[in-house]
Amino acid sequence: MYIISDEHSKRLPFVRIRKIELKNFKGVMHGMIDFNCAKEYVPYNTKSDILGLYGQNGSGKSSLVEAISMVKGIMCGYKMASSWISMIDVEADWAEIVIGFDFQYENGVCSIVEYSMKLVRQERKKADVSEEDSEDDNKYTIGICEEIIRTNMYATGEIGRMHSILDTKKNLFCSQVFEKEYFENYNSEIKDELTYLKRKCFDDSRSFVFSEEVESLLEEKKKKSKYFEILSELDLFANYYLYVISTHTSGLVQLRAGLPIYIPMLDRPLLLNERKPISKETYGYVEDAIEKINLVLCTIIPDLQLELKVVPTVMKDGEDGIYINILSVRGTRKFPFSYEADGIIKIVSILADYIFAFNQGSTTLVIDEFDSGVFEYLLGELLQIFESDGKGQFIFTSHNLRPLEVIDKKFIRFTTSDPHNRYYKLKSIGNTNNLRDMYLREVQLGKQDVEMYKRTKAFKIVKALTKAGEENVIDG
Repeated sequence: MYIISDEHSKRLPFVRIRKIELKNFKGVMHGMIDFNCAKEYVPYNTKSDILGLYGQNGSGKSSLVEAISMVKGIMCGYKMASSWISMIDVEADWAEIVIGFDFQYENGVCSIVEYSMKLVRQERKKADVSEEDSEDDNKYTIGICEEIIRTNMYATGEIGRMHSILDTKKNLFCSQVFEKEYFENYNSEIKDELTYLKRKCFDDSRSFVFSEEVESLLEEKKKKSKYFEILSELDLFANYYLYVISTHTSGLVQLRAGLPIYIPMLDRPLLLNERKPISKETYGYVEDAIEKINLVLCTIIPDLQLELKVVPTVMKDGEDGIYINILSVRGTRKFPFSYEADGIIKIVSILADYIFAFNQGSTTLVIDEFDSGVFEYLLGELLQIFESDGKGQFIFTSHNLRPLEVIDKKFIRFTTSDPHNRYYKLKSIGNTNNLRDMYLREVQLGKQDVEMYKRTKAFKIVKALTKAGEENVIDG
């Protein structure tokens, strides 16, 4: 598989997302999901963990994916785009994300790490707001604040009670135990520097805790306690082992803008087309990914292989670059891959990350609308294979109910129509019950503690369609 550097393999434990909680995030006033791995112990790097999320349109499925994507960006130290303001509910001043992790080490030690933050709207400085921006949301930007990291691991490596090690709600940035480790009760110079950095990061719409400045400050202390390792491991996981594939991919496929491909060890997806060159280094990743995709692709779509046709060029910065044209090879026929069906392009675009997550236990792969364009039988097979033989973590949303019949019900959660209790696990499901049938019955009868589906009425839809049609009738 993909080569993991010795530095990575030594620093990264066996990682699992165990919990996600959202507040005021888009249409989710409150919702919390406990993953199966939070309830059942998974031995080090041995088997997969899955979360499939189902529910009505507009009930919070994509919100979960977007929240994970935002966490990835924050922990990678990226500046948040102003468009992320739309993630805060229009009736609220802030949104909150809490995400919990299991960290398991080769020596058998297991710890829990929890990261939380608030997102708030803030007005841009007047100098940065043009007349065109003044009347809409462009005059606002997003701020990240109240970041807290909690863990049950102490600086010595011992496991105990959950406690905060970093807390930007407090003036002193960190807990007493962390302060003792790194800052020797804070001299005024360090306090002033941290105060300035906190304000600067907030104004720049990026994380203070995961900023390069704070990392450099801690590095200078030359003291590699477990607290520092936890921060380093979260950063490493977010950059290289957490992959989020949103519905944006489907849009690029339908527009025939190229092949949006997600490649492990690259922090962003690539859009490959013959009009945009890539560097030689990036081409190496692409070539390696296509080679591995081809090994699996022919078992999913018989007789299909991919071929790279390359043309050297010089990029704008003067570096050597390469134009790539991807060809489909079916027997003796070759033609541009862009002519393939949307479903095939979708499968190829996610396959490199699927392969990586299947083999690498510390990887988490998140795909919104995994079923989009994928034949339902193949969808079920891919999930069954990941459940039975995979090692990583796979989080997906879907509208197709086939997976409810083929994967263990402990891996399935549903959305509800209640914005204050968005995520739910069906109760009273026996071992012999068909989860698909139970869910459809629940949609119709409503026997659970919460409403799973906001019922639609066919006669009202017909009436509305008829009225809308009458209003558009052109007189003869």
